[in-house]
Amino acid sequence: MTGTECCRAAMTIMGAGADSSEYYAQFALGALNQLIANSLREINAERVQQGEAAFSVPPRMEALEDELPAPEWLARECLPYGLAALLCADDDKAKFNWAADEYAERLLLH
Repeated sequence: MTGTECCRAAMTIMGAGADSSEYYAQFALGALNQLIANSLREINAERVQQGEAAFSVPPRMEALEDELPAPEWLARECLPYGLAALLCADDDKAKFNWAADEYAERLLLH
């Protein structure tokens, strides 16, 4: 999943229209890099389980077109909710709380 695809999923979760999607997209890359850094424990656990070396520092995305440097389950099931929460944090506290709770609960499932 690319950052762009994750951003589209987050916009759908937020119920953002075309105009607001364009506004929020400018903050998506920074927010995704923050989520990736916050998810380093989960990313590294998956890497170690698959016999790969753990990251010593969180990987960073340079552009939204890049693939998310995270396991597929994290990218598809969790990160869109975390991204939605971060993007709407200043605008809609109820939506932020719901999306942040959804993100946290989905992480716990794994």
